[in-house]
Amino acid sequence: MENNNHSQQYTGIVIHKEQLSPKVFSFDISLKDPPAFQFIPGQFVSVDVGNNKRRSYSIASSSYRVDGIKLIVDIAPGGSGSQYFSQLEVNQELSLKGPMGKFHLASETGNIVFLAAGTGIAPFRSMIDYLIEKQISENDHEVRSIYLYISFRFQEDIFWKEYFELLECSTQNFHFLLTLSQPTVSWNGCQGYVQACMDRQLLKDTNSHFYICGGNSMVEGVRKFLREESVSEDHIHFEPF
Repeated sequence: MENNNHSQQYTGIVIHKEQLSPKVFSFDISLKDPPAFQFIPGQFVSVDVGNNKRRSYSIASSSYRVDGIKLIVDIAPGGSGSQYFSQLEVNQELSLKGPMGKFHLASETGNIVFLAAGTGIAPFRSMIDYLIEKQISENDHEVRSIYLYISFRFQEDIFWKEYFELLECSTQNFHFLLTLSQPTVSWNGCQGYVQACMDRQLLKDTNSHFYICGGNSMVEGVRKFLREESVSEDHIHFEPF
């Protein structure tokens, strides 16, 4: 995640903590000082996790919300950030710095294709919620089609599936597909890596922009796939972690 020079220090307070899967937690944070936070969907914050260490987390909430932010944290790695957020509870304060990063929507029209793995969905949730809210206020949904492809390893890792399914039902230009890379025999959905069940017509459309977020190997794998499908390099946008 890339830093920038327009960030500042904030104090926030946890107003909601939710376990999304066995290893992923969601935190809703209200900004206390300063009380408002301006950012571009796709950016991240740097959190003070103690012992002079900081960890970066993509903002998962819409930029239309200025009084707080949502973060999702995978505690499986077990490092300083994992330990800090495992113990962080409602009503506790935290210190963060932001906004940071240059990962954002290159275009708000045409085909907007998001490819995420696990908690790589965080910046895309921010972008998608922003776009949907923009469409509601400006009634401009006809200028874009939004596609979300997300991959998890195991079925127990899945989170936010119901949220995006409901969004697909209520939003005519939003399309959602979930895949598992290591499914059980009972899984009836798409199998394989995140690009496995992608609509191939999107690859041929010059109005498509592709956004990738996940672990380094996932990002590199999807970038290689898109290049092999002759997608223009300036239509491939990514954020590895």
